[in-house]
Amino acid sequence: MNCKTLLILDADDTLWESALFFERTEYDFLELMHTLGFKRENIRHMVHTRDIERLSTTGYGARPYIDTLRQIMVELIPEPPLWSSTALRDIESTLLEHPVILMPGVMETLLDIKSLPVTTVIYTMGEQEHQYSKFLKSDLVQLVDNIVIVPEKTSDNLKDLITRFNMPPDRCILVGNSPRSDINPALSLGIQAVHIIKDRTWAAEREDFIDPGLVITIEKFDELLDIPGMIQT
Repeated sequence: MNCKTLLILDADDTLWESALFFERTEYDFLELMHTLGFKRENIRHMVHTRDIERLSTTGYGARPYIDTLRQIMVELIPEPPLWSSTALRDIESTLLEHPVILMPGVMETLLDIKSLPVTTVIYTMGEQEHQYSKFLKSDLVQLVDNIVIVPEKTSDNLKDLITRFNMPPDRCILVGNSPRSDINPALSLGIQAVHIIKDRTWAAEREDFIDPGLVITIEKFDELLDIPGMIQT
């Protein structure tokens, strides 16, 4: 391989907004259930608990999340009124069809990286069809070399990715916002990890870094090229 660096980029909340739309979905669902007679905090606790519990069986994704909301509604109201079922379908449509909003500086930075000896791969998890649809909407197709979509990000899946591109860990850089899914798997393999700080980080993705001293932290995507030695030319 002629390139000197394999740049592995998380997608949701690194390249484009994602958590924002899940938060809006949760808000709408809490309001719906409140109208049906339930306390918002009780429903919020149920959603967060069930959401984490389901990961081992359903994996990540917008549709499994909506299924969790639907199961809660049916459990609490076995025969919900027609208007509430319609409202939940509308909530689902809003989450599945939300606009793809790029993070500041993403387009410009990837344009700059395109001219460097770098292979750029988007590495994201969730449902294949939904994630790829967002990728196409992002208008980044011409700026990255590939996209890899997995059900869940693990050290093994990340190792398979770098093996696929025939790159040793010390020639790889992973950029992401999730300690659990992005940073710690990279650290475990000896890959340079760049953590983009996000105010919105899903509870299931929060955990301590396994080696904080090896993590480079930035606040905005366009700071990536400012890190000395990050892109080897």
